[in-house]
Amino acid sequence: MISATPAEQRRLLDLQRIDTDIRKLGHRRANLAEQKALDDNADTLGRVSSEYATSRDQLERLRLQQKRHEQEIATVDSRRKSEEGRMYGGLIRSEKELEALRGELGALRARKNELEDSLLEIMEQTEELESLVATLQERHGELTGQVDALTQARDHAATDIDAALASRRAQRVTVAGDLPAEVVEYYEELRARKDGVGVAELQGRTCAGCRLELTAIEMEQVREDSVDSLARCEQCGRVLVLV
Repeated sequence: MISATPAEQRRLLDLQRIDTDIRKLGHRRANLAEQKALDDNADTLGRVSSEYATSRDQLERLRLQQKRHEQEIATVDSRRKSEEGRMYGGLIRSEKELEALRGELGALRARKNELEDSLLEIMEQTEELESLVATLQERHGELTGQVDALTQARDHAATDIDAALASRRAQRVTVAGDLPAEVVEYYEELRARKDGVGVAELQGRTCAGCRLELTAIEMEQVREDSVDSLARCEQCGRVLVLV
């Protein structure tokens, strides 16, 4: 049996409460609500960023296609006008050459119509993509602002928790220093086996560690043991402290 005065037992309970606070703070630090919100928004931002970049690339390609079509239409139209000038200029007398020229003009008109139809489709697609890109750009800006704000909130929350952890750890050093080394060693070993809770307050006839009620005989034994040593709960094995 580990010797400890009633004052040391109460001090040991203080140490347990500090360790419980440290454990809770550590859990909060690892599972910040701000971090969860940040992760969710960052994931959404990543998807929107990817779609935004893809849509911009598609829009750029469509604009290049539109430019090439417009240039080709201009080239075809210029050539058509030149060939029509030759046809109606009276310089060509050969019926065979005129027939070939008519065929060439027909092909140029058909090519121009084909290019204009294709250009119209490209322009419609471009208009739709421009609208999508504008929407994605606005959404990207909104999400970026949200992620920045959530990052600051996460950092602020983490800073507060880190400060609280530092304070509680400093208190732990002081409290542990007030206790005999044997008591602290026993507490640490017991706490490791009892899911972080090695010491519990006796609340009436109930162990605060396992929430089970002690029998009259067990209560008498705890009172007797706690006079000058660490009493234990017969149900869960934790140290029981009478407050």
